[in-house]
Amino acid sequence: MYSATLYKEDFLEVKRFLRPFSRKAVAALERGNKYLLEWKRECEEYTLLSNIDSFALNLFNVSHALEQLLEDRESVMNRPSTDSEIEEGKKKTLDFYFQVRAFLEIYEELDDSYEIYVQHDREGRFALKLYCIHTADKIGQCLEKGRASILFSATLLPVQYYMELLSGKSEDYAVYARSTFDPSRKKVLLGLDVSTKYTRRTTAEYQKIASYIRQITDSRQGNYLVFFPSYKMMTDVRGFFEAEMQDDTEILEQSMHMSEAQREEFLEQFQERESGTLIGFCVMGGIFGEGIDLKKDRLIGAIVVGPGLPQVCNEREILKQYYDRRDMDGFDHAYRYPGMNKVMQSAGRVIRTDEDTGVIVLLDERFGQAQYRSSFPREWADYETCTLRNVKEKLERFWKGCIVPDDK
Repeated sequence: MYSATLYKEDFLEVKRFLRPFSRKAVAALERGNKYLLEWKRECEEYTLLSNIDSFALNLFNVSHALEQLLEDRESVMNRPSTDSEIEEGKKKTLDFYFQVRAFLEIYEELDDSYEIYVQHDREGRFALKLYCIHTADKIGQCLEKGRASILFSATLLPVQYYMELLSGKSEDYAVYARSTFDPSRKKVLLGLDVSTKYTRRTTAEYQKIASYIRQITDSRQGNYLVFFPSYKMMTDVRGFFEAEMQDDTEILEQSMHMSEAQREEFLEQFQERESGTLIGFCVMGGIFGEGIDLKKDRLIGAIVVGPGLPQVCNEREILKQYYDRRDMDGFDHAYRYPGMNKVMQSAGRVIRTDEDTGVIVLLDERFGQAQYRSSFPREWADYETCTLRNVKEKLERFWKGCIVPDDK
Protein backbone atom coordinates (compact mmCIF):
# COMPACT_ATOMS: atom_id res chain seq x y z
CA MET A 1 0.00 0.00 0.00
CA TYR A 2 2.80 2.43 0.81
CA SER A 3 5.19 1.44 -1.98
CA ALA A 4 5.07 2.45 -5.65
CA THR A 5 6.67 1.33 -8.90
CA LEU A 6 7.11 2.75 -12.39
CA TYR A 7 8.46 0.93 -15.45
CA LYS A 8 10.65 2.42 -18.17
CA GLU A 9 8.81 0.44 -20.84
CA ASP A 10 5.53 2.19 -19.95
CA PHE A 11 7.09 5.60 -20.63
CA LEU A 12 8.06 4.47 -24.14
CA GLU A 13 4.71 2.83 -24.87
CA VAL A 14 2.65 5.83 -23.81
CA LYS A 15 5.04 8.18 -25.62
CA ARG A 16 4.60 6.26 -28.89
CA PHE A 17 0.83 6.39 -28.57
CA LEU A 18 0.67 10.11 -27.76
CA ARG A 19 3.24 11.27 -30.35
CA PRO A 20 0.56 12.40 -32.89
CA PHE A 21 -1.59 14.02 -30.20
CA SER A 22 0.46 15.94 -27.60
CA ARG A 23 3.94 17.42 -27.98
CA LYS A 24 3.96 18.53 -24.36
CA ALA A 25 3.22 15.07 -22.98
CA VAL A 26 5.69 13.41 -25.36
CA ALA A 27 8.49 15.82 -24.34
CA ALA A 28 7.89 15.19 -20.63
CA LEU A 29 7.77 11.43 -21.16
CA GLU A 30 11.01 11.56 -23.16
CA ARG A 31 12.80 13.40 -20.35
CA GLY A 32 11.54 10.85 -17.84
CA ASN A 33 12.72 8.02 -20.05
CA LYS A 34 16.21 9.56 -20.24
CA TYR A 35 16.53 9.51 -16.46
CA LEU A 36 15.52 5.85 -16.43
CA LEU A 37 17.83 5.03 -19.34
CA GLU A 38 20.79 6.53 -17.49
CA TRP A 39 20.03 4.44 -14.38
CA LYS A 40 19.49 1.37 -16.55
CA ARG A 41 22.94 1.67 -18.15
CA GLU A 42 24.59 1.66 -14.73
CA CYS A 43 22.45 -1.11 -13.21
CA GLU A 44 23.44 -4.77 -13.27
CA GLU A 45 20.90 -6.39 -10.90
CA TYR A 46 19.68 -3.52 -8.74
CA THR A 47 20.96 -0.13 -7.62
CA LEU A 48 19.98 1.87 -4.54
CA LEU A 49 19.33 5.55 -5.21
CA SER A 50 19.69 8.30 -2.64
CA ASN A 51 17.82 11.03 -4.51
CA ILE A 52 15.29 11.18 -7.37
CA ASP A 53 14.17 14.80 -6.92
CA SER A 54 14.94 15.83 -10.54
CA PHE A 55 13.10 12.83 -11.91
CA ALA A 56 10.12 13.52 -9.63
CA LEU A 57 10.00 17.16 -10.75
CA ASN A 58 9.75 16.01 -14.35
CA LEU A 59 7.15 13.43 -13.32
CA PHE A 60 4.94 16.29 -12.09
CA ASN A 61 5.19 17.68 -15.63
CA VAL A 62 4.17 14.29 -17.03
CA SER A 63 1.19 14.18 -14.69
CA HIS A 64 0.14 17.72 -15.59
CA ALA A 65 0.38 17.05 -19.34
CA LEU A 66 -1.71 13.90 -19.04
CA GLU A 67 -4.29 15.73 -16.91
CA GLN A 68 -4.69 18.32 -19.65
CA LEU A 69 -5.34 15.56 -22.17
CA LEU A 70 -7.92 13.98 -19.90
CA GLU A 71 -9.70 17.29 -19.26
CA ASP A 72 -9.74 18.41 -22.92
CA ARG A 73 -13.02 17.25 -24.46
CA GLU A 74 -11.45 17.40 -27.95
CA SER A 75 -8.36 15.32 -27.12
CA VAL A 76 -7.86 11.76 -28.29
CA MET A 77 -8.56 10.58 -24.73
CA ASN A 78 -12.17 11.80 -24.96
CA ARG A 79 -13.02 11.12 -28.61
CA PRO A 80 -14.78 7.82 -29.39
CA SER A 81 -12.96 5.57 -31.82
CA THR A 82 -13.59 2.26 -33.55
CA ASP A 83 -9.85 1.62 -33.88
CA SER A 84 -8.90 -1.10 -31.37
CA GLU A 85 -5.27 0.07 -31.20
CA ILE A 86 -6.33 3.60 -30.29
CA GLU A 87 -8.73 2.31 -27.63
CA GLU A 88 -5.99 0.12 -26.21
CA GLY A 89 -3.62 3.09 -26.21
CA LYS A 90 -6.15 5.23 -24.37
CA LYS A 91 -6.60 2.57 -21.73
CA LYS A 92 -2.84 2.19 -21.30
CA THR A 93 -2.41 5.97 -21.01
CA LEU A 94 -5.13 6.25 -18.38
CA ASP A 95 -3.64 3.39 -16.36
CA PHE A 96 -0.22 4.99 -16.61
CA TYR A 97 -1.61 8.33 -15.41
CA PHE A 98 -2.97 6.71 -12.25
CA GLN A 99 0.37 4.95 -11.69
CA VAL A 100 2.18 8.29 -11.97
CA ARG A 101 -0.25 9.93 -9.54
CA ALA A 102 0.19 7.09 -7.03
CA PHE A 103 3.98 7.27 -7.38
CA LEU A 104 4.03 11.03 -6.74
CA GLU A 105 1.80 10.64 -3.68
CA ILE A 106 4.24 8.12 -2.21
CA TYR A 107 7.20 10.32 -3.19
CA GLU A 108 5.78 13.11 -1.03
CA GLU A 109 5.85 10.69 1.95
CA LEU A 110 9.49 9.54 1.56
CA ASP A 111 11.51 9.31 4.77
CA ASP A 112 14.12 6.98 6.26
CA SER A 113 11.62 4.13 6.35
CA TYR A 114 12.01 3.85 2.57
CA GLU A 115 14.60 2.60 0.13
CA ILE A 116 14.63 3.82 -3.47
CA TYR A 117 16.03 1.44 -6.05
CA VAL A 118 16.04 0.46 -9.72
CA GLN A 119 16.22 -3.10 -10.99
CA HIS A 120 15.75 -5.41 -13.95
CA ASP A 121 12.75 -7.54 -13.01
CA ARG A 122 12.14 -11.17 -13.94
CA GLU A 123 10.07 -10.18 -16.98
CA GLY A 124 12.95 -8.14 -18.35
CA ARG A 125 11.40 -4.76 -17.54
CA PHE A 126 13.32 -1.94 -15.89
CA ALA A 127 11.64 -0.70 -12.72
CA LEU A 128 12.02 2.24 -10.34
CA LYS A 129 10.56 1.49 -6.92
CA LEU A 130 9.83 3.43 -3.76
CA TYR A 131 9.94 0.57 -1.25
CA CYS A 132 8.35 1.11 2.16
CA ILE A 133 10.31 -1.21 4.47
CA HIS A 134 9.66 -0.03 8.00
CA THR A 135 5.87 0.11 8.03
CA ALA A 136 5.08 1.05 11.64
CA ASP A 137 4.92 4.82 11.08
CA LYS A 138 2.53 4.54 8.13
CA ILE A 139 0.28 2.01 9.82
CA GLY A 140 0.45 4.09 13.00
CA GLN A 141 -1.06 7.05 11.17
CA CYS A 142 -4.10 4.89 10.40
CA LEU A 143 -4.33 3.48 13.92
CA GLU A 144 -4.26 6.96 15.45
CA LYS A 145 -7.47 7.85 13.62
CA GLY A 146 -9.35 5.55 15.99
CA ARG A 147 -9.61 5.51 19.76
CA ALA A 148 -8.24 1.98 19.99
CA SER A 149 -7.20 -0.86 17.73
CA ILE A 150 -6.87 -4.60 18.22
CA LEU A 151 -4.67 -6.61 15.87
CA PHE A 152 -4.95 -10.35 16.34
CA SER A 153 -3.75 -13.55 14.71
CA ALA A 154 -2.50 -16.94 15.80
CA THR A 155 0.74 -16.27 13.90
CA LEU A 156 1.84 -12.89 15.25
CA LEU A 157 5.07 -14.51 16.40
CA PRO A 158 7.60 -13.50 17.49
CA VAL A 159 5.47 -10.74 18.91
CA GLN A 160 8.35 -8.22 19.18
CA TYR A 161 8.88 -8.48 15.42
CA TYR A 162 5.23 -7.76 14.66
CA MET A 163 5.02 -4.94 17.18
CA GLU A 164 7.98 -3.38 15.43
CA LEU A 165 6.30 -3.68 12.00
CA LEU A 166 2.72 -2.85 12.98
CA SER A 167 3.04 -0.46 15.89
CA GLY A 168 6.56 0.64 16.69
CA LYS A 169 5.47 1.63 20.19
CA SER A 170 6.96 -0.31 23.07
CA GLU A 171 4.17 0.83 25.41
CA ASP A 172 1.48 -0.96 23.40
CA TYR A 173 0.04 -4.08 24.96
CA ALA A 174 0.88 -7.54 23.67
CA VAL A 175 -1.36 -10.32 24.99
CA TYR A 176 -0.77 -14.03 24.41
CA ALA A 177 -4.12 -15.74 25.01
CA ARG A 178 -3.98 -19.17 26.58
CA SER A 179 -5.41 -21.86 24.32
CA THR A 180 -8.44 -23.83 25.54
CA PHE A 181 -7.40 -26.79 23.38
CA ASP A 182 -6.46 -30.05 25.12
CA PRO A 183 -2.76 -30.53 24.30
CA SER A 184 -3.10 -34.31 24.52
CA ARG A 185 -5.14 -34.22 21.29
CA LYS A 186 -2.21 -33.08 19.18
CA LYS A 187 1.30 -34.29 18.46
CA VAL A 188 4.14 -32.10 17.18
CA LEU A 189 7.20 -33.88 15.81
CA LEU A 190 10.40 -32.46 14.36
CA GLY A 191 12.14 -34.63 11.77
CA LEU A 192 15.70 -33.32 11.96
CA ASP A 193 17.41 -35.99 9.85
CA VAL A 194 16.31 -34.39 6.58
CA SER A 195 17.11 -31.07 4.92
CA THR A 196 15.60 -28.77 2.29
CA LYS A 197 18.66 -26.52 1.96
CA TYR A 198 19.46 -25.74 -1.67
CA THR A 199 22.79 -27.53 -1.36
CA ARG A 200 21.00 -30.68 -0.10
CA ARG A 201 18.20 -30.89 -2.66
CA THR A 202 19.29 -34.21 -4.09
CA THR A 203 17.59 -37.41 -5.20
CA ALA A 204 18.52 -39.06 -1.91
CA GLU A 205 17.01 -36.22 0.14
CA TYR A 206 13.79 -36.21 -1.90
CA GLN A 207 13.53 -39.97 -1.44
CA LYS A 208 13.88 -39.49 2.31
CA ILE A 209 11.14 -36.82 2.39
CA ALA A 210 8.84 -39.13 0.40
CA SER A 211 9.54 -41.96 2.85
CA TYR A 212 8.72 -39.66 5.75
CA ILE A 213 5.36 -38.82 4.16
CA ARG A 214 4.61 -42.51 3.68
CA GLN A 215 5.55 -43.41 7.28
CA ILE A 216 3.45 -40.56 8.69
CA THR A 217 0.36 -41.28 6.60
CA ASP A 218 0.68 -45.05 7.20
CA SER A 219 0.44 -44.47 10.95
CA ARG A 220 -3.28 -43.80 10.57
CA GLN A 221 -5.57 -43.59 7.56
CA GLY A 222 -7.22 -40.24 6.96
CA ASN A 223 -6.74 -36.87 5.30
CA TYR A 224 -3.40 -35.06 5.29
CA LEU A 225 -1.89 -31.91 3.80
CA VAL A 226 1.79 -31.73 2.89
CA PHE A 227 3.28 -28.24 2.40
CA PHE A 228 6.40 -27.68 0.30
CA PRO A 229 8.57 -24.58 -0.20
CA SER A 230 8.10 -24.63 -4.00
CA TYR A 231 6.10 -26.22 -6.81
CA LYS A 232 9.24 -27.85 -8.18
CA MET A 233 10.07 -29.65 -4.94
CA MET A 234 6.45 -30.67 -4.57
CA THR A 235 6.44 -32.27 -8.01
CA ASP A 236 9.83 -33.92 -7.54
CA VAL A 237 8.95 -35.45 -4.16
CA ARG A 238 5.58 -36.61 -5.45
CA GLY A 239 7.34 -38.74 -8.07
CA PHE A 240 9.26 -40.60 -5.37
CA PHE A 241 6.22 -40.90 -3.11
CA GLU A 242 4.01 -42.42 -5.82
CA ALA A 243 6.56 -45.18 -6.35
CA GLU A 244 6.02 -46.49 -2.79
CA MET A 245 2.55 -45.35 -1.72
CA GLN A 246 -0.22 -47.74 -0.69
CA ASP A 247 -2.98 -48.76 -3.12
CA ASP A 248 -5.67 -47.13 -0.96
CA THR A 249 -3.90 -43.75 -1.01
CA GLU A 250 -5.01 -40.88 -3.25
CA ILE A 251 -3.06 -37.69 -4.03
CA LEU A 252 -4.36 -34.23 -4.88
CA GLU A 253 -1.91 -31.58 -6.03
CA GLN A 254 -2.24 -27.82 -5.90
CA SER A 255 -1.65 -26.19 -9.27
CA MET A 256 -0.70 -22.64 -10.16
CA HIS A 257 -3.47 -20.11 -10.79
CA MET A 258 -6.32 -22.26 -9.49
CA SER A 259 -9.75 -20.71 -9.95
CA GLU A 260 -12.19 -20.35 -7.06
CA ALA A 261 -14.15 -23.32 -8.40
CA GLN A 262 -11.01 -25.48 -8.59
CA ARG A 263 -10.05 -24.45 -5.06
CA GLU A 264 -13.48 -25.43 -3.75
CA GLU A 265 -13.37 -28.72 -5.63
CA PHE A 266 -9.95 -29.48 -4.07
CA LEU A 267 -11.22 -28.84 -0.53
CA GLU A 268 -14.47 -30.75 -1.10
CA GLN A 269 -12.43 -33.93 -1.46
CA PHE A 270 -11.41 -33.65 2.20
CA GLN A 271 -14.37 -35.38 3.81
CA GLU A 272 -14.47 -37.77 6.76
CA ARG A 273 -13.74 -41.27 5.47
CA GLU A 274 -14.21 -44.82 6.68
CA SER A 275 -11.03 -46.07 5.05
CA GLY A 276 -8.19 -45.03 2.79
CA THR A 277 -5.94 -41.98 2.83
CA LEU A 278 -6.11 -38.71 0.93
CA ILE A 279 -3.02 -36.51 0.74
CA GLY A 280 -3.04 -32.96 -0.57
CA PHE A 281 0.31 -31.75 -1.91
CA CYS A 282 0.41 -27.96 -1.49
CA VAL A 283 2.80 -25.01 -1.46
CA MET A 284 3.53 -22.98 1.67
CA GLY A 285 2.18 -19.47 1.55
CA GLY A 286 -0.36 -20.47 -1.10
CA ILE A 287 -4.14 -20.55 -1.14
CA PHE A 288 -4.33 -23.66 1.08
CA GLY A 289 -1.81 -22.42 3.64
CA GLU A 290 -4.25 -20.15 5.47
CA GLY A 291 -7.92 -19.33 5.79
CA ILE A 292 -9.30 -22.85 5.33
CA ASP A 293 -11.21 -24.83 7.97
CA LEU A 294 -11.11 -28.61 7.65
CA LYS A 295 -12.56 -29.55 11.02
CA LYS A 296 -12.49 -32.83 12.93
CA ASP A 297 -11.58 -35.80 10.69
CA ARG A 298 -11.63 -33.76 7.50
CA LEU A 299 -7.93 -33.22 8.26
CA ILE A 300 -5.85 -35.18 10.77
CA GLY A 301 -2.32 -34.17 9.87
CA ALA A 302 -0.08 -31.51 8.36
CA ILE A 303 3.45 -32.18 7.16
CA VAL A 304 5.54 -29.04 6.63
CA VAL A 305 8.64 -29.54 4.51
CA GLY A 306 11.26 -26.88 5.28
CA PRO A 307 11.20 -23.57 7.18
CA GLY A 308 9.49 -21.68 4.35
CA LEU A 309 12.29 -19.17 3.74
CA PRO A 310 11.44 -16.81 0.86
CA GLN A 311 13.54 -17.12 -2.26
CA VAL A 312 16.55 -14.83 -2.47
CA CYS A 313 15.67 -11.83 -4.63
CA ASN A 314 16.61 -8.18 -4.93
CA GLU A 315 13.81 -6.96 -2.68
CA ARG A 316 14.65 -9.46 0.08
CA GLU A 317 18.32 -8.52 -0.07
CA ILE A 318 17.46 -4.81 0.11
CA LEU A 319 15.27 -5.58 3.13
CA LYS A 320 18.08 -7.56 4.76
CA GLN A 321 20.65 -4.80 4.21
CA TYR A 322 18.23 -2.15 5.53
CA TYR A 323 17.93 -3.90 8.90
CA ASP A 324 21.58 -4.97 9.02
CA ARG A 325 22.61 -1.30 8.79
CA ARG A 326 20.44 -0.69 11.86
CA ASP A 327 21.91 -3.66 13.77
CA MET A 328 18.53 -5.41 13.71
CA ASP A 329 19.46 -8.81 12.17
CA GLY A 330 18.52 -8.46 8.53
CA PHE A 331 18.31 -12.21 7.88
CA ASP A 332 15.61 -12.61 10.54
CA HIS A 333 13.55 -9.75 9.13
CA ALA A 334 13.93 -10.63 5.46
CA TYR A 335 13.86 -14.42 5.58
CA ARG A 336 13.50 -16.29 8.90
CA TYR A 337 10.43 -14.56 10.40
CA PRO A 338 8.40 -14.48 7.15
CA GLY A 339 9.34 -18.12 6.53
CA MET A 340 8.31 -19.30 9.98
CA ASN A 341 5.06 -17.38 9.66
CA LYS A 342 4.22 -19.55 6.65
CA VAL A 343 5.18 -22.67 8.60
CA MET A 344 2.81 -21.78 11.45
CA GLN A 345 0.00 -20.90 9.06
CA SER A 346 0.39 -24.23 7.27
CA ALA A 347 0.55 -26.22 10.51
CA GLY A 348 -2.46 -24.33 11.82
CA ARG A 349 -4.76 -26.02 9.30
CA VAL A 350 -4.94 -29.12 11.53
CA ILE A 351 -6.31 -27.86 14.85
CA ARG A 352 -9.33 -25.66 14.18
CA THR A 353 -11.69 -26.50 17.10
CA ASP A 354 -11.43 -27.99 20.57
CA GLU A 355 -12.85 -31.24 19.16
CA ASP A 356 -10.06 -31.73 16.61
CA THR A 357 -7.29 -34.29 16.91
CA GLY A 358 -4.22 -34.22 14.71
CA VAL A 359 -0.50 -34.37 14.12
CA ILE A 360 1.99 -31.75 12.93
CA VAL A 361 5.33 -32.90 11.55
CA LEU A 362 8.04 -30.39 10.62
CA LEU A 363 10.72 -31.80 8.35
CA ASP A 364 14.08 -30.02 8.25
CA GLU A 365 17.23 -30.02 10.34
CA ARG A 366 16.90 -26.27 10.88
CA PHE A 367 13.80 -26.73 13.04
CA GLY A 368 16.18 -28.00 15.69
CA GLN A 369 18.03 -24.68 15.83
CA ALA A 370 17.17 -22.19 18.58
CA GLN A 371 16.69 -19.36 16.06
CA TYR A 372 13.81 -21.23 14.46
CA ARG A 373 12.34 -22.80 17.59
CA SER A 374 12.10 -19.33 19.16
CA SER A 375 9.27 -18.64 16.70
CA PHE A 376 7.25 -21.68 17.78
CA PRO A 377 3.95 -20.92 19.53
CA ARG A 378 3.75 -21.89 23.21
CA GLU A 379 1.38 -24.69 22.28
CA TRP A 380 4.29 -26.48 20.59
CA ALA A 381 6.41 -26.55 23.75
CA ASP A 382 5.78 -30.30 24.09
CA TYR A 383 7.27 -31.10 20.68
CA GLU A 384 9.40 -34.21 20.25
CA THR A 385 12.11 -35.01 17.75
CA CYS A 386 11.96 -38.06 15.52
CA THR A 387 13.82 -39.86 12.77
CA LEU A 388 12.66 -41.70 9.70
CA ARG A 389 13.18 -44.94 11.61
CA ASN A 390 10.88 -44.13 14.54
CA VAL A 391 8.37 -41.55 13.28
CA LYS A 392 5.68 -44.14 12.50
CA GLU A 393 6.08 -45.77 15.90
CA LYS A 394 5.74 -42.44 17.71
CA LEU A 395 2.62 -41.50 15.78
CA GLU A 396 0.99 -44.92 16.21
CA ARG A 397 1.55 -44.59 19.95
CA PHE A 398 -0.06 -41.12 19.88
CA TRP A 399 -3.10 -42.28 17.93
CA LYS A 400 -3.58 -45.27 20.18
CA GLY A 401 -3.43 -43.11 23.30
CA CYS A 402 -5.79 -40.35 22.17
CA ILE A 403 -8.52 -42.14 20.24
CA VAL A 404 -11.75 -42.51 22.20
CA PRO A 405 -13.39 -45.97 22.24
CA ASP A 406 -16.14 -45.21 19.71
CA ASP A 407 -13.71 -43.67 17.25
CA LYS A 408 -13.16 -45.59 14.02
